[in-house]
Amino acid sequence: MRVASAGLGLTVLTLAVRLAWFPVTRHRFDGHEADYLAVFEGAAWEGSTRLVPALAGLYQALGWLFDSPWVLVGLSVLAGLVTVLAVAGWAGRRFGFVPGVVAGALVALSPEHAAWSLSAYNVALPHALLAVALWVGTDERERVRWAGTALYALACSMRMELAFLAPFVALMAGWRASIGALGGLAGIAVMGTAPELRPVSQVLPINVQLVAFLGPCLVPALVGASRRTVALLGAALGVHLVGSCFDDYGARHALLGAVALIGVVAGLEDRRKWVVWGLALLASLWSVYQTADSYYVRSFDVPELGPPPPCDPILDDPLAEGSHWDDWPADPCWGEEFVHHAWTSRALQDRSLRMHTAYVLEPIGVEHLPGGPRVIYSVR
Repeated sequence: MRVASAGLGLTVLTLAVRLAWFPVTRHRFDGHEADYLAVFEGAAWEGSTRLVPALAGLYQALGWLFDSPWVLVGLSVLAGLVTVLAVAGWAGRRFGFVPGVVAGALVALSPEHAAWSLSAYNVALPHALLAVALWVGTDERERVRWAGTALYALACSMRMELAFLAPFVALMAGWRASIGALGGLAGIAVMGTAPELRPVSQVLPINVQLVAFLGPCLVPALVGASRRTVALLGAALGVHLVGSCFDDYGARHALLGAVALIGVVAGLEDRRKWVVWGLALLASLWSVYQTADSYYVRSFDVPELGPPPPCDPILDDPLAEGSHWDDWPADPCWGEEFVHHAWTSRALQDRSLRMHTAYVLEPIGVEHLPGGPRVIYSVR
């Protein structure tokens, strides 16, 4: 009875955050998410690392059955709910009933898990499959544990980078589940393509600073880490290090690390646990409030400055010519617009955080464009 009550409570909390707290009516299919919408609407497509065949094929099939693109958003919301319940089950199996409920509540309030649950991009659904893989991978029955292998493989088929997280899946759910990474590696081999990456020596020193991508439970987890959760803490840091090797590293790459940190918090067993749980819940509430407030915002505070002096612009897009990763010009500058302050599936907010964290930025002027103002910063 208490399991059913807890599940109902977590379901209500999860849906309230995603469908009531977040201004979901502002949603628009943005960036690569728009490519998946086009597939749903019947457009021809070719598989790539951004238009993954497994998910694109699913969306194409859904397009034969339904007309409204809100079906895709609804599927992601359902995936977010499954993630919450699966993480609660995984943590409950490891640490007990109450810690499981705490873990589920923290995922329900996790800002990036909530926001990506409203996007049709290949984030919410593969991470839901991965969360279920963690849950069944810790089952006492060996046959059920092997099901975690298949679920992890299916998750990797929809988001191939998850295959690189196999060591940390093993720490969280055992070696059987981690074998599912072969599914993602096989997909990469079949497609014959992989993301274009810069040398690790170039991107790691910059991206490793972006620990905020691990979510609001980072500090509570460091405070509350214990001997029985040190493996989960290691998994979270490992996910962060792997993600830091991608030049466009963002919070979407760190979602498994956020779950591992939530496990660290939930697994606290001494008398400090209620304090740490409270700290984690408050931090999550504040973070999800900020994320919901930034969901597709249309404006931001602009300093009172005149036109900028001549400078050489660099871009935050890692694939664009003139990216900040490339050889820098003599007098570099960077422009920030309202979309850098908005949460969208283009993840420009993540790029803005990278620029502000990794470099010294000084506002030198404002350009007034048809789409809104752009603040120009000198970059050092």
